[in-house]
This record gives sequence, structure tokens and C-alpha cells, in this order.
Amino acid sequence: MTQAADITIELDVEIPMSDGTILRADIYLPATRPAPALLSRTPYLKGQIPGLMAAVNPVSAARKGFAVVVQDVRGRGASDGDFHPFINEAEDGADTARWISQQSWCNGKLGLFGSSYMGATQLQAAIGASDVISAMCPIQAVSDYYEGRSYRGGAFELGAVTSISLWNLGAGTLLRAKLDPGSLRERFGAARRALADMPKFLKVTPFEKLRETEMGKIAPFIFTWWENDRATDPYWTPLRISDHYSSIDVPALHITSWFDQFHVGALRNYEGLTKSAPSEATREAQRLVVGPWAHYPPKSTVMGSVRVGDIDFGLEAFADLESQQLNWFRSLLSDKGTPPPGSRVRLFVMGRNVWRDEAEWPLARAQETPLYFDAKGGELGWAEPAAESEAAFRFDPNDPVPTRGGAHLALDSAFPQGPLIQGDLKDRADVVTFRSAIVEEEIEVTGWVNAELWVKSSAPATDFTVKLTDIWPDGNEYIVCDGIRRVRAGEFADGWTKILVELGATSQVFLKGHRLGVHISSSNFPRFDIASNTADPALLATERVPADQNVACGGVHASRLLLPIIPATKKA
Repeated sequence: MTQAADITIELDVEIPMSDGTILRADIYLPATRPAPALLSRTPYLKGQIPGLMAAVNPVSAARKGFAVVVQDVRGRGASDGDFHPFINEAEDGADTARWISQQSWCNGKLGLFGSSYMGATQLQAAIGASDVISAMCPIQAVSDYYEGRSYRGGAFELGAVTSISLWNLGAGTLLRAKLDPGSLRERFGAARRALADMPKFLKVTPFEKLRETEMGKIAPFIFTWWENDRATDPYWTPLRISDHYSSIDVPALHITSWFDQFHVGALRNYEGLTKSAPSEATREAQRLVVGPWAHYPPKSTVMGSVRVGDIDFGLEAFADLESQQLNWFRSLLSDKGTPPPGSRVRLFVMGRNVWRDEAEWPLARAQETPLYFDAKGGELGWAEPAAESEAAFRFDPNDPVPTRGGAHLALDSAFPQGPLIQGDLKDRADVVTFRSAIVEEEIEVTGWVNAELWVKSSAPATDFTVKLTDIWPDGNEYIVCDGIRRVRAGEFADGWTKILVELGATSQVFLKGHRLGVHISSSNFPRFDIASNTADPALLATERVPADQNVACGGVHASRLLLPIIPATKKA
């Protein structure tokens, strides 16, 4: 126990789970007790601020009157048991919440906080313990551990799972192995070397060979995820948070970023709980904040501005997320127990670079508007092309299109996240580009962006990618959002096959003098695993062969981008 002038810190406090496993937590107690409590459960080592993803500093929160519990999840840090990502978090989270509610230093009010893994565990705990949880603030929290977390459009988020497992989780895994100093250095070195040149490390055939590397030693669960490559696989269905919204009776402040890989899940959580939470009071007590950041909002902020990727969003983009969370908890964990005043939804509108308050998400006034592809001139048009045409390219999986920006979670020191300039990618033979006419009046796109493509391939199975860009007057193209769709063996029809590519969500204003751009291709590596263009799954394919890809434009098979456009406000 550590005693400071105004707080007490108790380290490695034992908390028993219902199956007898002991999990350990550090507890930060304020001078005045009993007090409202806050809980965060982390796989990233509870004693380190990076392990909290800097969501809330427990010392400052305790000094402001909260009892803060930071727990190592099962099999991590000081906690007993074996670590199986996601699997035990619902039960362990509920057990921990009930234990806290019974402690003499807790006044019966409990809030949950944390980002990323620690965001999703809040929702999992709330499924079975809503009766003892008064509020939560899930930041960058997924709604489905398959889609939007481990997979996107059927393609494996290889860059993210590699980076998180070898880097974020890797240190804790190796420390628990109790290796001698020499072996520990060598294992750390092997993980660092793998990440230092991730494309080279990952581009093996078949991907199955990665089991023999440090990845297979540190994170064998990656291959379990890779083997279960369909959303309907029994491995994933019990872990789908979105199936349990009707059991989550907890007010929540959802926070995410336009350039975070998990923004899809965070937005779906807000949508789902506003519709399906069991009580009207809880449905009305959902709040949403979406900023222009990447996965780690604090890292986006520098003196005087917020810079993400290649764009400086200015000082306006800064948000004191710790204060927002503590204000949320102070209000919800009070006797009144209602959300603080303010709008239900707060969005950062990029391009204009301003915050805007809204009453809902998605915005009811958004009008889904098609933008058509015309292969003859590489044009994007608001009217369907008069004539039919085809965009054709050859996709060689041995030379994939490199990842450049976007809402991903590959190691950002090597593959920066956010709105990066696309540069020479548009000149690749395997990237088909389209551009609109010059924008004469601002066009605001706020909501979910999708593409409907009519496609053919010489391969029995393959991928198609779509990327929306903002083309500035100087010719530079900045990625806005993107997506991928894996077409599996047996899905192609005779002739043309219609597919939907989901690009996620955005709030982007295309300013006067800009153009809208689209890139269509078939790879984005190392973010996604590479389709082999054979009938074999990517993990097991022993060869990767080129494929001829075709996208129909105009006529009966008119491929198009679907944009949620906000009507311009009439000037007085």
C-alpha cells in the first residue's frame, strides 16, 4: 500500500472470479470514502500508463474523488489464468464489477472506462452486470470481434493483428514467460525485427508458415482467428456484442475517430443501443463523439494543432477527452444519475475543420446519392453514363498495392494512419482511378459510404478494394475512407456479379475547387492479407497467381459510389 497526502494506492489486490481464478488490480482510493468507482480492465499491463491507452489517469481521477480500479485481465500482468483474447471478458468483467460494488470504499456507483480492448470489455461486462454498472465510456470499442476488428469485408486485418500482438501485447507475453535475460532480449529482438520490415516478414507463401516465426510463439491465437475466416463460424458468434444490445442497460459515452479502424464498431454500438437498449432512459442516455484522430487520440496532438496523417486539422480539433469522461462519470454517478447537458452527438466535420452538434447518428437529413464510374474517361459523374464501358486491370498478388493511410491499425511508425497523400499509387497499372469534375459548391459527405460494383474476375476467388479520396487543387490526393470485399469461391455468377464494398463512415466536406476521387484495385498490404486468386483460403494457399479483373460501368451493370450527402443550408 502506498499512502500519498490525498490518495491511497493498493497494488495487486486479489479479486476472485466465479471459477476461482484470481485476477489482480491496482486500486487508487481518494481521501473521502465511500466514493463512486471507475474500472478499467487491460491486457497491456495495469501499472503502465500506455496500458491504459491514456484514457484516464487513475491518480488524477482519484484526486478528483473517484475510486479507480485498474485490473490485469485473465492471463496478463499479475493476474492468474491463461489469456485467450476476448473469450473470458464478459464473465470476468461482470464478476469484477460485482466485487467492486460490494467494497466498503465504493458508494454503490460504478463506471467503466478504457480505449480499444478496454473499450470493448466494458460492453461485454455490461451484458451480464448492468444492474451494478451506472455508466460507461467505451472509446474505440468494437461491436463485433470479427467484422470491423479482426476482419473487414471478409479480408483479414493482418497488419493490425500483427502489430498489436507483437508490439502492444508482445512485451507482456514475454515477461510472463520468465525467460533468462539473454533469451528475453533475443525474443524481443525477433519481434522488433519482424515489425521493422513488416511487408517482408508477412509476405510468405503460404501465410501458414508464420506459425514457425515469433508470431506463432507470442500470439498463436492469431492463427485461430485466421482459420475462422467467416463471420458465421462458431468461434465468433458468442463474441458478437451487437447481439446483446437488449441486455445492456447502461448509459454510455461512445468516443471514436474517423481514422480509427474500430470506428465502425463504435458507431454501430451507439446506433444499436439507442434503438435496442432495454429501457427508454438508457436509450436516451447514449452519447457520441467522433473526432478527426487516428486510433490513439492523445498522440495526434502537438503544440498548437492536431495533425493526423498529412493534414493539420488545427487547434479546433483538440479535445480534452479525460475531462469529458470525468464530467460524464461525475454526472452519471451522482445521485441525480443523468447525462451532463449537451448534444447527443458531436462530430468533427473535416474540410471545414469544425465541431458540430447533432441530435442523431446517422443523420436523417443525409441523402444517399450515387456517383457513377465511367471507364472511358476515368470520370466520376452524378449522372449515369450514357454508354457502357469496363475498367480492367491485372492484379498480381505477388506485387500488392501498399498500405498508405486510412483507418487502420498497422504499426503507425511504419504505416501512418489517417489522411495520407496517395502519391504515385494512382500511377500503378493495378489501380484504376476516377475523378469528378471540379467542385463548384461545397459537398458535405457525412455518414456511411458504400460502393456497389459489378465485377468479373479470371480467378475463382479474389478481392476488390475501393478508396475515396479528396483531390486538392494542387493535385494531391488524400485518402478519406476505404474498404475491401473478399469474393469467395462459388460467389461469382456467370457474367457480372454485384458486390457491396463498405468504406466505413466519414464527415468530409469537399471544398470548392477540389475533386472527388476513387481508386479501385484488389489489395492493400500489409493492412489486409493477400488474396491468392485461387480457391484456397489465404492462410493455406501455396501459390498466388495473377488475375484479370473487370468492373462494369454504365448500362444495366452501372457500378457506383453511394454517398450520404448533407443538403446545403440555404443562405438567408
